Amino acid sequence: MNENILNEVFSVYEILKDSMKITRRSIAQDLFKLHGSTVFFSEQKDKMLKKMSDSEKELENLMILSLFASFERELRVSIQNIIDFNVNKTNSTVNKLTSLAKSSIERWTVPDMVDAFSEVVDEPLRSRVKEIYAYRNWIAHGKNQNKQPSFKTDPKTVQKNLVDFISQANQALQDSQNPNL
Repeated sequence: MNENILNEVFSVYEILKDSMKITRRSIAQDLFKLHGSTVFFSEQKDKMLKKMSDSEKELENLMILSLFASFERELRVSIQNIIDFNVNKTNSTVNKLTSLAKSSIERWTVPDMVDAFSEVVDEPLRSRVKEIYAYRNWIAHGKNQNKQPSFKTDPKTVQKNLVDFISQANQALQDSQNPNL
């Protein structure tokens, strides 16, 4: 598995967050010339700062979605690669099972895929990844205020936990002789 995609997504988040800091400073310092041709042009200072605060919260939610979507894609591709690498191509039954597994992987649940790495990724980390997944689902499905998630997080924590999961999984996957995989 490759953690670079998560680092790239997180880098975009950091750039956007810093851009928002700069914009907030320009508002606080009344540098209105900078606001021409933007959504802030001719807005009152308080309204602009409120928009910035709301936008920052939404940015965090969008980045959590993006980080987890990238992780999920990487997880599915890696499992497919593991299947390809470890399959015995001489047995037609194994070939059929492999084909079935590869064709159905898009329907596998994220918790099941995360738990498939139970021999190589520690339980607390797998639990955190599943909590992040539940939080991601809460965001993706409209942030129902009547069904608050038990766990809230931020992009930095999400990125760290997902990279840690990939690192632990990769350490075990490096050894192709590992009987647990």
